[in-house]
Amino acid sequence: MPNVDAFVITPVAPHSFSHRPLVVPDSVEIEIKLQGGDEFAYLSLDGQPGLDLLDGDRVCCRRSEHNVSLFRTHDNFFEVLRSKLKWGEGNY
Repeated sequence: MPNVDAFVITPVAPHSFSHRPLVVPDSVEIEIKLQGGDEFAYLSLDGQPGLDLLDGDRVCCRRSEHNVSLFRTHDNFFEVLRSKLKWGEGNY
């Protein structure tokens, strides 16, 4: 639901069905520690210029103190889902 206070952690281009999105409360802090040895890692956020990460680097994610309204719709969220996913149309 649009008003749920949560983070959705989504793998980018997963190659296995075992890599699924994870939903956690927005009150938690997520810390990721790179343990890649000689492997190369690159951090890119929201299309901004990225940076190389080194073994042992940590990335912390937490909710910002600032709120942003990205868009507002007057449509009913569930009606939009029903329409787009063709739920309840009886065409099976």
